[in-house]
Amino acid sequence: MGAWGEEPWDNDSAADWFGDLWEGTPMGERTLEALRSGEGEVMVAALWFCTQLCRVYVWPIDHLDETLDAAIAAADQLLAGDDEDGFLDLWDDAEVDMRPAIEERRAALVARRKPTDPV
Repeated sequence: MGAWGEEPWDNDSAADWFGDLWEGTPMGERTLEALRSGEGEVMVAALWFCTQLCRVYVWPIDHLDETLDAAIAAADQLLAGDDEDGFLDLWDDAEVDMRPAIEERRAALVARRKPTDPV
């Protein structure tokens, strides 16, 4: 068995564990549904989920690019205010601004795309 980094998924056993975790579960499909739902509050939850788990050795590799693309598109939709909930405008409190968090999550997901992939 080999290890190649410091992250929890950077070794053969962990990568296998994550691969096994996805087998027989609808988490990937449900995540894509949420990202494409247009429901801002649900999209934000799925966007966070992708920020945490959409990475090589963790997310099912056959669906990684599709999910990253959907998550980036969801972030763009939220930032443009094109979601059904108008998520960024839900707070009356001027001190709450979710835009930087969504921008940060988007940037993290873009960074995980292969350098030659369009964004």
